[in-house]
Amino acid sequence: MTVIAGLLGLSGGPHADQPVPQAFAVPAGEAAVTFMVAGDSITAAGSATVSSGKLGESSWVNFVNAPGAPQTLAWTGGWALGGAQSGDMAAALRHGKADALVILAGTNDLAHGTGHQTISTNLARLPAIVQAPVVLLSSVPPRDGAVESTIAYNNFLRTLADKHGWMFVDAAAGLRSEANTFLPGLSNDGIHPNVEGAKILGAAIGQALTTKPIMAIADTTGADPLG
Repeated sequence: MTVIAGLLGLSGGPHADQPVPQAFAVPAGEAAVTFMVAGDSITAAGSATVSSGKLGESSWVNFVNAPGAPQTLAWTGGWALGGAQSGDMAAALRHGKADALVILAGTNDLAHGTGHQTISTNLARLPAIVQAPVVLLSSVPPRDGAVESTIAYNNFLRTLADKHGWMFVDAAAGLRSEANTFLPGLSNDGIHPNVEGAKILGAAIGQALTTKPIMAIADTTGADPLG
């Protein structure tokens, strides 16, 4: 499988004590649910070496496995680039196989005024590229300067997931205040989660990926879904 990716998009300062996951590192001899990603800076988190299997320290992917718990989730590649829109993801994502494809996309589309219908068309192309029995579509984090359009977009994502039979997880729910802005301490710029915000986002996505239906699917796909 060829994995290409990019960088850019800052979302919090470096934290040397935080783990940086290595793609393709499925625990030897252990059952793991594998997942690939399609995303932007919220996923890449400033990494310049996603293509070699590394993400930035403030990527949510770091935090899908609960601290101290068995590493039951294994990131196995995909594509993410700071500033990427959904059309970029559809053009750049390369073929692969995993138990799940996690899509977290749209923040940059909204910033550029891309319509929901165009985003819908672009996102629908992604599962045709990555062979995954489960597609997990996540809500996007708050945008403190564009609250109403972000609320409307997340409602659209929920409807889109229902239309295609994808799983939807409101992973950004734990980041939001009652005013639908970032809770204090979870973002440095009102757009990207910082490390503390990424922990919340990753934990929510990780919990969704470890639901019994996905685990059951993983059990039927074999120990090496990339083989």
